[in-house]
Amino acid sequence: MSDLERQLRAFVRDGEVPVPHVPDLLERVEAGQRRHRQRRVALVAATACVVTGLGVAGVVLRGGDDHAPGPAASPACDTVTIGPTGVNPDEVVLVLDGPAARPCPVGPGVRITVGSDAAATSTTVPATFTPLSLGVGQRAMVTASWSNWCGGANPVARIDFPDGSRAEARLGDGLPACTDPGSPSVLEFRRAQLVDVPTGESAPPTAS
Repeated sequence: MSDLERQLRAFVRDGEVPVPHVPDLLERVEAGQRRHRQRRVALVAATACVVTGLGVAGVVLRGGDDHAPGPAASPACDTVTIGPTGVNPDEVVLVLDGPAARPCPVGPGVRITVGSDAAATSTTVPATFTPLSLGVGQRAMVTASWSNWCGGANPVARIDFPDGSRAEARLGDGLPACTDPGSPSVLEFRRAQLVDVPTGESAPPTAS
C-alpha cells in the first residue's frame, strides 16, 4: 500500500490526516488499487503453479512406486533343453524340449553350433524360414546337414536363441567322417518342426 493510500484511508477513518491537493488523486488511487489486485492475482497464479507442479511431481514419484516393474522377465527360451539327439554321417538332429512358462520362438536368428574348439562349425536359421512357436510341453526337431568333422569325439551341440538363451547337449557316436583335414567342417540348417511328445514319458530330458 502506498503512502497516499494510507493517508486517504486515515482521513476517511477519522479525518485527522490532511490529504494533499493532488489533481489526479482519484486516478492515482485507482491505479494503485489495480496494481495491488494484479499483484494478488499474480501471487495466486504463481502459488497455483507451484502446487500443481508439486502435485505432478508427486504423481510421477508415486507412479514410480505404484507402477514400478517387477524383476525383469526371464527370456522365453531360457528353460528350453536339448533332449534326444541323433547323429549320422551327413546330419545332426536335435530335439528341443519346450519351455517351462511361455512359448519360445524357433526361427530366423537361431544359431546352431557343434564343437567348442578350432574345429567348431555353426549355421543360422535363415530369414526365409517361417518361425514356429515351441510351447510349454511341446517338442521341436531341428535338423542340419553336417559334413567333414575333424574335431574331437563327443562334441557339444549348442543352440543360441536371439533372446540370449542357450541350450547344450553332448553328441554321441556316428559323427561325420573327416574327409578333408585342411577344410572346415560344414553345418547347414535344413528344417525345424514340432513333433509329438510320447505319452507316458516319465524320465525328464537331460541337458549338459
